[in-house]
Amino acid sequence: MGTSSSDKAALLALLEKYRAGQCTPEEAARIQAWFDSFEELPDSGEIKTAADGAVVNTMHTLFPRRGGSVRYILLSAAAVLVLAITSLLFIYKFYMKEPVPVTYSYISTGKGERKKLTLPDGSKLIMNADSKLGIPSDFGDNARELVFTGQGTFDIQQNSKQPFTVHTGHVRTVVLGTAFDVKAYPGDKALQVAVLNGKVRIEKQEHNRIEVLAPGVTKDQLLTYEAGSGKHELKACKADVIAGWQQNKLFFDQASLEEIAEVLERQYNKHIILTGVSKRNCRYTLQLKSESIDKALQLIKELSGISYVVNNNEIKINTTSCE
Repeated sequence: MGTSSSDKAALLALLEKYRAGQCTPEEAARIQAWFDSFEELPDSGEIKTAADGAVVNTMHTLFPRRGGSVRYILLSAAAVLVLAITSLLFIYKFYMKEPVPVTYSYISTGKGERKKLTLPDGSKLIMNADSKLGIPSDFGDNARELVFTGQGTFDIQQNSKQPFTVHTGHVRTVVLGTAFDVKAYPGDKALQVAVLNGKVRIEKQEHNRIEVLAPGVTKDQLLTYEAGSGKHELKACKADVIAGWQQNKLFFDQASLEEIAEVLERQYNKHIILTGVSKRNCRYTLQLKSESIDKALQLIKELSGISYVVNNNEIKINTTSCE
């Protein structure tokens, strides 16, 4: 039943007829039907309390007491009945609205693929290979929050009233306006955030509890966080070198052959298999600049002593002889 002004006027007219004893059987049945629907409404203490006050006040306005007659009691009961229904329906519709569920739109890149995006607020994002971005349907309404896995460089549009938050697993990076590179691939031992300019706050959120890992990471600083151990470290870095993948420059800092192979597999869209005895003490610092996969493998071979075989889209690297 609606609560428009015309509906209310009709109800008041019906009550006046009832008070004068002029109701038809159909109108009396209508009142009974309203009573039945009232019994079916959800039992809510807050709704009942809010409605009671409105009903009692209106009842005394419509039917000023003229003595303790049965007629007065019946008329009062009818007023309470109809006005309670009207008030309850209004309050029920106002307060009991179903929340609009938040849905996500996803954008992803495959292996060997990159994408440049402009986000709804004007911020920029360059996504590296094999990455995924989740944008909630309410982005920008009350907050600017995204979900991200993989690697990407963000250039955030400044808005002091709405910090920008990037969720990567249990870690979130909070900024007002800055540029930073985040690397958080599934399976990575550590997440890393490198700041290109500006300042970010990095937090860990777990079980509704927030722990600040670093209150202010600034230009050319790198924060690494190991989810397994919970350890984190803040150190100086060359952030533009870390984000150099945008110009096809791959930088490795004391990386194992397993870590190098993972990056090459993503960037060149090749299936790489490591054979031989795993030697985790074989670590290398190097930078590859726009090399083809063949050139990259040759450089790694000269540096480490590994051997490799290329068979179409599959590459087998033997690490037994690494130095």
